[in-house]
Amino acid sequence: MIAFDSADESIRAYEIKRGNGQFDAGKIRSITRDLKCIQVLLKSYGEFSKLKSIAAESKIIFYYGVRSIPRPWSLVKGELDEHFGFPVVEKIEQADDYFRTQLHHLLEAA
Repeated sequence: MIAFDSADESIRAYEIKRGNGQFDAGKIRSITRDLKCIQVLLKSYGEFSKLKSIAAESKIIFYYGVRSIPRPWSLVKGELDEHFGFPVVEKIEQADDYFRTQLHHLLEAA
C-alpha cells in the first residue's frame, strides 16, 4: 500500500502481513532488504507521480501482532490508529467481519 500525506508532504509504503507467527531468518533478511530498497526508491516514485514529497518511509504492518521485523520498520494493529492519525482499525475489523461472514455462508452452502 502506498499513501501520500499532503499535510506533512510524506510518501509512505506499507507491506501488510497477517503477523500470526515468526518468519525464518532468510525471509526476515528478504523483507528487510525489500523495505530498505523501497524506501530508497520511494521519493523518486513520488516525484514521478507528481507528488511533492519531502520525506519517504517504508514499513511493514504485522496486523495480528507477531512482529518479525523490529521497530522502526514495523507496526502492529495497536499502533495503526496513532500512526495514521485517525481510526483505521475499526474499519479493517468491519471489513474482516464482513468477509468472514461471507466465507461462512459459502462454506455452509457447500
